[in-house]
Amino acid sequence: MKQLITPLAHVPGLLGLFRRRTVSAVVAWVVLAAFGPLVTGCNYYRTKTQPADKETVNLLAQSKTFVVHQGSTEWVLRQPHFNGEALEGTRESATGTLAKYSELPTGRKTPRYLSKEKKVALNIVHVYVNDAQPGAGDQVSIPFSAIKQIDLVEKDSGRTTASYVLGTLGVTAGVFALLLVIVALTKSSCPFVYAFDGQTYHFEGEAYGGAIFAPAERDDYLPVPALQPEGNQYRLKISNELKERQYTNLAELWVAQHPAGTQVLLDQRGQVQTLTAPQPATQARTLGGHDCTAQLQAADHSVELFNEYLPGHAPNEVVLTFAKPAAARHGKLVLRAQNSLWLDYLYGRFIEKFGAAYNGWAAQQKTQPAAINRQWALDQHIPLQVYVEAGQGWQLAETIPTVGPLAARDVVVPLDFPASATGTVRVKLSCGFMFWEVDYAALDCSPNVPVQLDNCRLQSARTERGDDARAALRAADTMRLKQLHAGTVVDLAYETRLPAPAAGMRRTAFLHTRGYYEHVREFTGLPQLTELYAFKKPGRFVAFSKEEYRRASQQFAPAIAQR
Repeated sequence: MKQLITPLAHVPGLLGLFRRRTVSAVVAWVVLAAFGPLVTGCNYYRTKTQPADKETVNLLAQSKTFVVHQGSTEWVLRQPHFNGEALEGTRESATGTLAKYSELPTGRKTPRYLSKEKKVALNIVHVYVNDAQPGAGDQVSIPFSAIKQIDLVEKDSGRTTASYVLGTLGVTAGVFALLLVIVALTKSSCPFVYAFDGQTYHFEGEAYGGAIFAPAERDDYLPVPALQPEGNQYRLKISNELKERQYTNLAELWVAQHPAGTQVLLDQRGQVQTLTAPQPATQARTLGGHDCTAQLQAADHSVELFNEYLPGHAPNEVVLTFAKPAAARHGKLVLRAQNSLWLDYLYGRFIEKFGAAYNGWAAQQKTQPAAINRQWALDQHIPLQVYVEAGQGWQLAETIPTVGPLAARDVVVPLDFPASATGTVRVKLSCGFMFWEVDYAALDCSPNVPVQLDNCRLQSARTERGDDARAALRAADTMRLKQLHAGTVVDLAYETRLPAPAAGMRRTAFLHTRGYYEHVREFTGLPQLTELYAFKKPGRFVAFSKEEYRRASQQFAPAIAQR
């Protein structure tokens, strides 16, 4: 992503072209068409080799279907379980839908699966063995030493998305590449975070999304799963790659050491939450009655788009039903979510209405109390709100601020259940029309387990000019790292004081940042005062989203249909 954006950010003429109203509307519709219902493309899957260790075998045996390859034969291991020394289960032949996906394709053929068969196709683990010992009846035991390779089936997101875009729009691969460039150039974002895995840097997400102007400065806790240590040292980058000014007040690396079978997340307040038994929803329905249960069962890029077209300015909603232990009074909701590119486009259309008065309005926002803008965002249903059904109706549990549209992240919300709740609990997600995308939702009612958490020492912080930025990033105070134009970057190195993980333990890292940013815009023309005053009304941004969607579809759908 960095190579894509940085060189082009220095071409004002090109940026100006892409920020014109007509071109940006085309971009919005192309993005919308590419990532909307996606009904005409193909689903592709691939295999990913996993470590053939006891921990991996045990975890996969708890939830996956094992297709065993032994020499020239293959068969299914039903009810697999690992006793520490052998993988045991019942031997069966692959039949029905499973038979379609039990054989791996040969050569360069790219395997596909049907959407309705996703739960079968993406639940397979291919296990290659050189020995399997028969037991009573159809029972079979595979010694751990006989397991040579494990290949986990997963969705090929890039290949599938390309299929949807190319299949739906009938465009060439070159146009698809251009689309990515245009989206990168036209988005309004926040600092980009990259993590070093020992060989290269990976884009991990965006810091303190939506914290526009100084009063909105806030804390953000970004999981950085790609981050791997070199000895006890971790390396990251924070960069400005867009037309904005970024002010980072704090950049801490927190590393948690915990049992390998436990997932660790930090909630909105930086509190550690552990997940050991997350359960997907037994039912998920939109306000209009659409069943989206299957879309939220796994993090597989089959997302709920909150795109149900309902009249008026009310938010879109999804109600989730979860099973829970009858005695449980607390739980943790985990979501894999991100903002949509559509929301990013809408905000750009909104501020464009200020015309030449934009900079004056932006200056005013710098001194306006944070509570005013926070309430406006709530009134416009821009954050993702989480509710729990209580005896007196829905009770607000959490308000999740924007996290950016370029990368999904896992977020966790602690929940308190009403005393009247028995074997089930209902949770509601609410936001404006197409403002968010949620890929996965699950509830974990297990108690938190002990975790070692280290606030790592900031060893170095060097800007692109070689300046030492440690003093600006060590504490939340009046000093800030100022990245005032595209191309500025700070290289960070942290040292952990945690001992090397023992067997059965692993680490999870989070970048804790605090800061805000300001857009740099050169709009012209008179402000559209009548339209701007309308945005003072609650829900106006939701109605605006639907109007823009309808306008774009009417303007560009015929042209796309003719391709």
